[in-house]
Amino acid sequence: MVTIEFRVFGEVEAIVDGRVVDLGPSRQRCVLVALLVDANRLVSLDQLMDRVWGDSPPHSGSNSLHSYLSRLRKALGVAICRQPGGYVLRVDPAMVDLHRFRDLAERARGSDDATAVALLDRALALWRGAAFPVMETPWADEVRTALHRDRLEAVLHRNELGLRGGRHAELVPELLALAAEEPLDERLAGQLMRALCLGGRPAHALEHYELVRRRLSEELGVDPSPALQRVHQQILTGSPALVPADTRPVHALPHDIADFTGRDQELAQLLDTVRDPSGATTVIAAIDGMAGMGKTALAVHAAHRLSSCYPDVQLFIDLHAHTADRQPVDTAAALGTLLRSVGVPGERIPAGLDERAALWRSTLAGRKALVVFDNVVSAAHVRPLLPGGPRCLALVTSRRRLTDLDSARTLSLDVLPHRQAVALFTRVLGDERREPGAVGEVVGLCGHLPLAIRIAAARLRSRPVWTVGRLAGRLRAGLSELATGDRSVVTALHLSYRQLTEAQQRLFRLLGLHPGADFDGWSAAALTAAGVVEVERTLEELVDLHLLQEPEPGRYRMHDLLRAFAVELTTATDSAQSRHAARTRLRDRYLSTAARAVDVVAPGDDHVRPPADLPGPALSGYAEAMAWLERERENLVATAIAGAHSGELSTTLLRYLDLRGYHDDALALHGHAYATARGRADAEAECQALGNLGTACERLGRYDSAEKHHRNALDLARSVGALPLEGRTHNNLANVYLAVADHHNALVHYRQALDIAVRTGNRVGQCRSANNLGIVHERLGQYDEAAVQHTEALTVAEQVGDVAGRGYALHSLGFAYRRLGRADEALGHFRQAVTIAEHTANRSLEGYTRLGLGLLLADLGRFAESAANLHNALSVASDTGNRGLRTEALNGLGELARRGDDPARALVHHREALALAEETGDRYQQARAHDGLAHAQHALDRRSEARRHWRSALTLYVAAGVPEADPVRVRLSTAG
Repeated sequence: MVTIEFRVFGEVEAIVDGRVVDLGPSRQRCVLVALLVDANRLVSLDQLMDRVWGDSPPHSGSNSLHSYLSRLRKALGVAICRQPGGYVLRVDPAMVDLHRFRDLAERARGSDDATAVALLDRALALWRGAAFPVMETPWADEVRTALHRDRLEAVLHRNELGLRGGRHAELVPELLALAAEEPLDERLAGQLMRALCLGGRPAHALEHYELVRRRLSEELGVDPSPALQRVHQQILTGSPALVPADTRPVHALPHDIADFTGRDQELAQLLDTVRDPSGATTVIAAIDGMAGMGKTALAVHAAHRLSSCYPDVQLFIDLHAHTADRQPVDTAAALGTLLRSVGVPGERIPAGLDERAALWRSTLAGRKALVVFDNVVSAAHVRPLLPGGPRCLALVTSRRRLTDLDSARTLSLDVLPHRQAVALFTRVLGDERREPGAVGEVVGLCGHLPLAIRIAAARLRSRPVWTVGRLAGRLRAGLSELATGDRSVVTALHLSYRQLTEAQQRLFRLLGLHPGADFDGWSAAALTAAGVVEVERTLEELVDLHLLQEPEPGRYRMHDLLRAFAVELTTATDSAQSRHAARTRLRDRYLSTAARAVDVVAPGDDHVRPPADLPGPALSGYAEAMAWLERERENLVATAIAGAHSGELSTTLLRYLDLRGYHDDALALHGHAYATARGRADAEAECQALGNLGTACERLGRYDSAEKHHRNALDLARSVGALPLEGRTHNNLANVYLAVADHHNALVHYRQALDIAVRTGNRVGQCRSANNLGIVHERLGQYDEAAVQHTEALTVAEQVGDVAGRGYALHSLGFAYRRLGRADEALGHFRQAVTIAEHTANRSLEGYTRLGLGLLLADLGRFAESAANLHNALSVASDTGNRGLRTEALNGLGELARRGDDPARALVHHREALALAEETGDRYQQARAHDGLAHAQHALDRRSEARRHWRSALTLYVAAGVPEADPVRVRLSTAG
């Protein structure tokens, strides 16, 4: 097949099968250009004459024109068709650089930023020079002027995207050159001013404004536009509006230590090694040393000193390499935390490690970022977390020397020099007890270790009647191991511990049993079985003594060494029975509060959760309940994994972890619950955990694993005669089949779940299963049967007082009635469901009901109300991390845009929906997205793209066996 490409930007050329064709004399090239500009459209004979010769056509112009056309046909092998009144050049517009440029620029206007930049780069790369310089007619001048405007508009669009993406530094040279060519373009002037200002050159930005203002006045007699004046004013006032919304600074370093003392030489060395004048690569500094050496303090202090050099992002993350009773933070989970910290929504964070690392690097691209990675296990642990671009700094701390961390500048910490150790002790002590000899002895007995020195000085500060000599004497008397490496820290801690009250000692010991990174007063109170007010007072006393840290009000954490020391103490002091009782109280308190919180944020399954009858923090509504779960999530998972009975927390947290998209945590928690139950040969608990594990796999799109887990759970349930668990497992299996559009198996298992619910008298299960059956019938186009099942679910829910079940049944009936054309009834049911959702703070029900209401209102032509409801559903999806709801809402918004004759906007929504559906493996929503994209492309006259998407939609719909396949077949046949 012959391929042909036409170029009119720069020298006019035609390339056939990779070979440049001789187009003959310049006038013949002009004829070709005159037809190419209006490819596939009729150009009259008079128009051709005017375009080629202008106001002075030759007498033999008509004959010359016929001769040129004949030669072009032979040289190119293209169809130049004679029609009544003129000629038409038949060619694929994508083969003409002019039309390809316009298409790419148009597509960029409806795309996300990254896609738009790529499209605009491709479009502008087509310009090899001015358009068809061979032509010198009024028509050619007019077309060239219009194309120049189009090119300038594309350049300005790309500049705007670059500024929004933080690429101001690399844009400045291009903007300066362009401003010299277009000195009176005010939009360009504004972009250059913003780029200069964002690059730290506000004075140059103001100078350029003055230059443009003067030119406008002298040459045109006008003042700068309001938009340009606004940029000028923003620069003068230092307005934050100049910072692009998606690159606003993220400053999340811990507080610097106010009395940081010593380490002058190490700090100077560190600051010198991390400065990279070229800014060509990410700078990595690795700080290593034994426990208690002050690695974290030095890294945080250096980070604050360097913060002005990295104004865009400043982050700290503890990877817990040496936290007692806790596994190091998984690299993929750490990437999830980092991405959320820089504003990436949970539903956009991919599941795989490589994909997360790539997203993390791209998010930091072009930004000046500083990240402290504390407590790293190894180079392999931290390597995927490192930024990938220039102008970034990574400060890494580890007890291990990271010699295999490529390009890292390493700094190994030793004990403090004597003078700095004395200065640290004196500064922490903060009073006038000056006994130089005794101070020197104390810091020596502390092994010159910063942590030991701080604890000893704080202990002395809390005893104003003591002398430093008395402290030294106490250290000498009973703690002879002070000078032997790590034991010096333990000895110093023993000294501090012995000075505590009995209540302080007991609390400090038992805090070593807490498996999480930080904790609040309620969890500390659970460990001691004391009142929360009393315990919070004791916690504050321990903070004053530097035995605890309080990174934020009401939240406490222990240094790794202090935690290890506390574990040693409680093991030696408290009986195994009392330690077990403390852990059980902590687990029970977390379990009770978690059940209460999940009852609020994910109502409807309270019958499978334990009673929430223990005292705990106030959770008065959805926002407080969700905030508590978010704050305590790591502790809840750690508590479950640290204990032998994780099944109850696994089941309790199931809906919350699913709702927020914490599927990594769900896999860890449910997997541990399964292993624990299997080890105890507890078949029912094993079955429950397998079901939860299968649900987590389903959410991650691992459908084979999900089916396997649910099948195993089904075998277990049957083997022990646990009929309720068998019913639940049938329901879980059906959910997997529904997700992969295997509607036959979904029906089979939903029916079995319903049958078991009826036989066991599980009215709540009966309601859920009937409703789910209706959803499958609706997918299959069996709307009357769907309505019957949803009505049955509603009846049962009303009989047993299941408010959440009633809300979901009303919502589902609304969908069925919409399909049946019973709009008034559908509207009423949707509104009832919204009322229930708002009354019970059930965000999931609210989101799905707003979605259905939006689609119905669009059917009724009430587009403004429809858009409001669909955007509301999208907002709920973002708040709750529900990617399935987000996908459906985006498809709904795409359909609404098509109805409103805005195919470009429809493309944006359907593309995002398709990407999400492919991530989650939702084939039905993939089909909807392809169908929507086909409609939008067809409206934009992109027939081949439309056919491609309709073919994809048809394949998916046919595989699912749904009625939507029929109209797509018709569209494909009518679309050629």
